[in-house]
Amino acid sequence: MTSASDRLLQRWQEAGLIDAGTADRIRSWESAQDAPGTPHKFAAIAFGLGGLLLIAGVFLFVSAHWAELSPAARYTVVLAAVAVFHVGGALSATTMPHLATTLHAAGTAALGAGIFLCGQIFNMAEHWPLALLLWALGAAVSAYLLRDWPHVLWVAILIPAWLWGEWIDALPGSIAWRDDNIPVIGTTLLVLTYLGALGRDQDSVWRQALSRLGIATVIPACIALGLINSEVHNTPIASVGGNTNAIVAWSMALLLPFLLAFALRGKQAAYLVVALAWALLVARTDWHSNSGAVALYGLYGIGAVGIVAWGIKERSRGSVNVGVTGFALALFGFYFSAIFDKLGRSLGMIGIGLLFLGGGWVMERMRRRLIASVEGRKP
Repeated sequence: MTSASDRLLQRWQEAGLIDAGTADRIRSWESAQDAPGTPHKFAAIAFGLGGLLLIAGVFLFVSAHWAELSPAARYTVVLAAVAVFHVGGALSATTMPHLATTLHAAGTAALGAGIFLCGQIFNMAEHWPLALLLWALGAAVSAYLLRDWPHVLWVAILIPAWLWGEWIDALPGSIAWRDDNIPVIGTTLLVLTYLGALGRDQDSVWRQALSRLGIATVIPACIALGLINSEVHNTPIASVGGNTNAIVAWSMALLLPFLLAFALRGKQAAYLVVALAWALLVARTDWHSNSGAVALYGLYGIGAVGIVAWGIKERSRGSVNVGVTGFALALFGFYFSAIFDKLGRSLGMIGIGLLFLGGGWVMERMRRRLIASVEGRKP
């Protein structure tokens, strides 16, 4: 039974149109039905794993024999690898849709490898981020034609990768990493946009996939956001590449997440304004001092609470779970940075044990209560 149908049942039950027993019987009956064309979870996992292994094996085979092939043979192999996957996906679309989705996704992976291999075949020394852009455009065309979630994820990953490539190529190698505040802030906002892709009445499969991508990457992005403010990040981009580079970089870092959020959520995209203010505070917090570390972990705690509040508002289990996890990590980080060294080794270890046991128990109870509120049931 889909989450949208379950929400409709909850709405009808709250309105008094059906009672709890009827709603439970409907859920039980729907759950017992097998939707046409929907494979078992084991089959879906097998398709996904098989696609990854297949594309890896093909290109390992090609790389092992690459030196033995002529340029014409290399180019033929590259084109054949892309074509075979997509043709196989087209042939299996009617009988096995999930297999078709896997093969088309593998074909797009082969497209990216083919673009870079073609550059190697013909010894092209062009602007290398353009290869990522071509790959992203191919994924976008596939997403438009196929309307499947893997290609939405391809686009969501490749567009930021292309922008990062442009950033690294625009500045000298050492400088690009000294002032990475701009792309890291932009990436964090983009990840938060992915996290908020799923709404109460907007739960299509591709939105669920985009939201899960945000759930998987929001904690690493926020950690990177806190780490960028150190003594090596002291070279303003304007002093290296001029004000034009700074304007273009900030425009892309801010406009892309906001435009995507508006396309996904409309007026609710205003939450990114709060997220931007939070990201700027985190990026400018000097965590090398004790007071700065306390402020940084405090901001992390506030951000985690904000994600939990968003998850409750949107009835998103994933957002609630990742928010609680982020709050727990902020609490542990604060303990290790500000308290552990002051207690000594033995008391510090005892404190760690109590923190894991007691804190884990409290966090799990809190998480269960929050999930119950999201699902509209008693904890």
